[in-house]
Amino acid sequence: MSAALPTPPPPTTTRTTPTRLLLSEIRAYPGRVIGAATACCATAAGVGACLILLLGASLADLPADSPEAAAAKSTQDIMALLMSLLLMCAVLVIGSTVSLWTGQRLRQFAVLRALGMTAARLRRMAAMDVARLALVSAAFGAAAGALPLAALGRRILIEQKLFPAVTELPPPAQTWGACVAVCLGTVGMSVLAALLSVRAAGRVNAIDLLKDHEGAPGTKRSRARLITGLTMAALFCAPLLVVMAVPGLPPKVRAGVAPGLALFVIPTLAVLAPWVLPPLTGTVCAVLRVLDRRVGTIAAAGLRATPARTTALAVPVLLSVGVTACLLGGGTTMARATQQEVEAALRADAVISAEPGARLPAAPGPLSGATATPVIATKVTVPGPKRHSAPKPTRAWGVDGRVLSRVLDLSEREGNVTKVGEGTFAAGAELADQAKWKVGQSVQLTLADGRPKRLTLVAVYARDLAFPHLILPRATALAHTPSPTADRIFLTGPSSAWPVAEGQTIASREGYAQTFTRSPADDLATRLIAAVVAAYALLAAANTSALAQRDRVAQRAHLRALGLSRFQMLRCVLYEALGAGAIGVALSGLVAVVCLVPLSVTLGLGPLPTFDGPWTVGVLAGAVVALGVPAAMTAHPLLSVQGQFARRGQ
Repeated sequence: MSAALPTPPPPTTTRTTPTRLLLSEIRAYPGRVIGAATACCATAAGVGACLILLLGASLADLPADSPEAAAAKSTQDIMALLMSLLLMCAVLVIGSTVSLWTGQRLRQFAVLRALGMTAARLRRMAAMDVARLALVSAAFGAAAGALPLAALGRRILIEQKLFPAVTELPPPAQTWGACVAVCLGTVGMSVLAALLSVRAAGRVNAIDLLKDHEGAPGTKRSRARLITGLTMAALFCAPLLVVMAVPGLPPKVRAGVAPGLALFVIPTLAVLAPWVLPPLTGTVCAVLRVLDRRVGTIAAAGLRATPARTTALAVPVLLSVGVTACLLGGGTTMARATQQEVEAALRADAVISAEPGARLPAAPGPLSGATATPVIATKVTVPGPKRHSAPKPTRAWGVDGRVLSRVLDLSEREGNVTKVGEGTFAAGAELADQAKWKVGQSVQLTLADGRPKRLTLVAVYARDLAFPHLILPRATALAHTPSPTADRIFLTGPSSAWPVAEGQTIASREGYAQTFTRSPADDLATRLIAAVVAAYALLAAANTSALAQRDRVAQRAHLRALGLSRFQMLRCVLYEALGAGAIGVALSGLVAVVCLVPLSVTLGLGPLPTFDGPWTVGVLAGAVVALGVPAAMTAHPLLSVQGQFARRGQ
């Protein structure tokens, strides 16, 4: 009887878990993980700081109608707008970065699919992988970046009198609650971005993925994406364009609509990128082939072959340049229109103004060789355009029409400004159109002392962008304004005739027009928002540029082996990175055309809007550095052929 052979022990299998998968990715490709983690960390830090400042300004118990309450309201508006822009940037940047990182791992996913892993389990594992990385990165960004940024932002806003000095940051419980909410939101965006790529990868045959892991599913056009992009364009972009084209819309409202339109146009272009980018990519590729026949042709082939990488590099540039151009361009265009209106209207030789805290005399004494024309500063409450709408206070001047016409030409649309006298008034075209007033109509106005008075409209003037919307008789303004003072004094004659007192400034006709710019508070808020969004987007651009070079090691090694020199390889890397950036700049130019050209045309400036040159050029230079330097440092184009092949396993 033969002895039974011993039964071999059952084979042990190592179960692939999300933690093991993430640790393997960190050990094998740390650059990829750092790239995706940086986007999540920066997002949590920026959004968390804005949310903390917003909570601090909202929870402050301040007296109503006080300067502190007004400063807190300004802070809330600034932080709300900044948060909306950062969230828009976060959705696009985290989406493109995490999607690119997931696309670079498709070969690993293909191996797991070939070994029998189901598509559903693969999606769950990738989601957990991304969620862990995003949670750790966002927690680090919120803890190490949000609180210091919030403290720095509070100090800057206090210095600019945009944040009440008596208001502190929220209590620790609310602060950490805000950080937790930001972390969870960042995790949600990251997981969603990864699932969109992995879900498509789960439907692809494993053999196809192993053949070409560059063909990331995110590069393909889908009907759902097209419908989403067209729906966004029809529901959000088109109505705002129609609003900007309405003839009776006030210019200041149009200037405010332009940045809002950019907030919808930029995400719409990002969604429709698979359809918008190919024509631009073809144009950039043609330029590269003309500039450098050999190396440019190789770089052009790289741009065409990997549209997902091209899109991921172009989107941050679109965000930084597009937001900067639209936010600052709207204010610059308004300032240019205002200055042109002042230059055309002003007939006086000089204008005397008072600094904050100083007063101008309502009745200046006689001057030698010159004539002083003061305009009384007052306010008038006009009835709302509808029966149930609330009345609103409006800035007004008190000056007789015959005197005013000697120093200002307000360009009457109807009636005659010189008829402004006792019992009459003149109104700007914007206010008259809103209230539906007609020349000869009697209107009951509430004057500065709260007393009602019925006046007859005798003129409607067109130049109301730089000047008050109402002109009252001088006697009426003096009688109904407590402690009357002059808002401006227009001087006809040599400026040396006016005895300049402390707190007063005198400006020539040309110099006075140049003072009509945006208010310092609005200008600071706009530039702060543009700087934060541009810095965030350029950081994401640098991160994506480095990340995009991680899976090109084998291609660079083969190109070096085929005879490409070191500096030709460097040019190839830079051509490809900067070519993708040029596509982003072209898209941002399209955004500026859509948002700013209607504003410029309606203001009478023609089809060419005005841009903030130094800031726009600075952001463009930052985009070149953010794309070129990380790409060159990551690609190591100056290595020898042996060095390039030695890096293939990295």
